[in-house]
Amino acid sequence: MKALIIANGSLPSRAIVTGLLRGAEFVVCADGGANHARRLGIRPGIILGDLDSITPSTSRHFHRVPLLRIDDQESTDLEKALNFCIERRFSHADIVGGTGDRIDHSTGTLGCFKRFGKKITIRLIDEAGIIRLVGVSLELNLRRGDPVSLIPLDRCLGVTTTHLKYPLANEILELGVREGTSNVSTASNVLIRCRKGILLCMTFHRR
Repeated sequence: MKALIIANGSLPSRAIVTGLLRGAEFVVCADGGANHARRLGIRPGIILGDLDSITPSTSRHFHRVPLLRIDDQESTDLEKALNFCIERRFSHADIVGGTGDRIDHSTGTLGCFKRFGKKITIRLIDEAGIIRLVGVSLELNLRRGDPVSLIPLDRCLGVTTTHLKYPLANEILELGVREGTSNVSTASNVLIRCRKGILLCMTFHRR
């Protein structure tokens, strides 16, 4: 089962969110994400978090939607939403509203791939594109010339790519040392492998 998590950051376009909604069996609003859902006319299955960002008018609007207050201050509302999905055995979660103006919030969202990536398949979607966890290997269906960026969250060993303009062959990527920003696909089937480490891949929406 796939969940759509709406967080309190900047949302991609209505068209992107609507497309994700069609593929989701359940919608989780992480606190102030419920304000976004109300604006878009989306009815969530649950609203959860420490509930310090949802507006009173949104609370009234969704008075029939289950509201789960979780006061744990050691986790973010997005982390609470992911834990909820894992506990209810969702296999996939798409996240919108996970990035925005605050770099600390955006960094924390990327950290969710490291914390939860082995328990649930996560995609982070913003206006620019989609971020996924590479894991041991990731195969992408792209068009020739599509941009691809690799984002190492830690020291990533044995990074090998197929059908990228700037190929990697059993190499090391590490944040602040060597990243893999703005590569380009040379064929429709791109393969990325990583022997060890938390490596993310960003692809971009087609315009």
